[in-house]
Amino acid sequence: MKHIKQVWRAATRSIAVMLAIGFVTGCASSTADRYRTIEQEAAASGFSALRFDLAPPVIGMLRASGISQAASRNEPQTLWVMIEGDGRAWLNVREPSRDPTPVDAVGWRLAQNISRDNVLYLARPCQFLSSIELQACSVDDWTNARFSEKWVGRLNAAIDDAKRTTRARQIVVAGYSGGGVMAALIAARRDDVAMLITIAAPLDHAAWTAHHGVAPLKGSLTVLSVRERLMRLPQVHVTGAEDKVVPTGLLQDFLRAYPADVPAELVTLPGIDHRMRTQIDISRIRSSRLLSQSIDGRDTYP
Repeated sequence: MKHIKQVWRAATRSIAVMLAIGFVTGCASSTADRYRTIEQEAAASGFSALRFDLAPPVIGMLRASGISQAASRNEPQTLWVMIEGDGRAWLNVREPSRDPTPVDAVGWRLAQNISRDNVLYLARPCQFLSSIELQACSVDDWTNARFSEKWVGRLNAAIDDAKRTTRARQIVVAGYSGGGVMAALIAARRDDVAMLITIAAPLDHAAWTAHHGVAPLKGSLTVLSVRERLMRLPQVHVTGAEDKVVPTGLLQDFLRAYPADVPAELVTLPGIDHRMRTQIDISRIRSSRLLSQSIDGRDTYP
């Protein structure tokens, strides 16, 4: 009987995790409605809607302020990039969604709060697409292979396009939840990254799937394989103290393998869970005393 209870608790926890990742909060509306909403919000906050590449396109929003305040101070022009989370990837522990568009686009909320001149928001592969465009996707694209070489390369190319548009010389690459994994994989292959920021990200996704007792992401690249390349980068990893989807302990375990001199810090937000329901401007987070003045803003927290 004790064993049955343990199995039931583990199964219940796995289902809860998948539902938290897939639905996050609120009632689902159509993908067209959700895209229309963020498009309207984008226009109101100075962003322009973009589509990178074809079959299927990667959806983005770009705010480019022309000659920035940094440029007027002869500082490097910086593009801040925010990558969305996994979205509505699963309906339940066994059944993947047919459309990964997030119900609550947390990454988009975070992107809008970045108080910098040049900001790029990138949806994850196959999010916010029409039903016709979605036919070019496979379920693997948002489940087993959500961090595949194909998609890391596609998002990296989108950043290159936006960097040319804004004439930025360097980027800060950030991501929410699974978008943080994508941000880390992208940061490791570039030489223009001033800082890496992750928010509630399962950086060691093998440890994360093992923690929740769900299938490993066998079609995906791993951050562990590029961790040595990340060690050269200033980075901050934000976690919610009440996050049960990506517990703080998993991030602590990942960072524990770094040498003491790596400029990486863990910022824990008290009372915050995986939904990140807080007004946080990631450009004001103090990462490290080693950061350049062009990145470490005047007003910082916590």
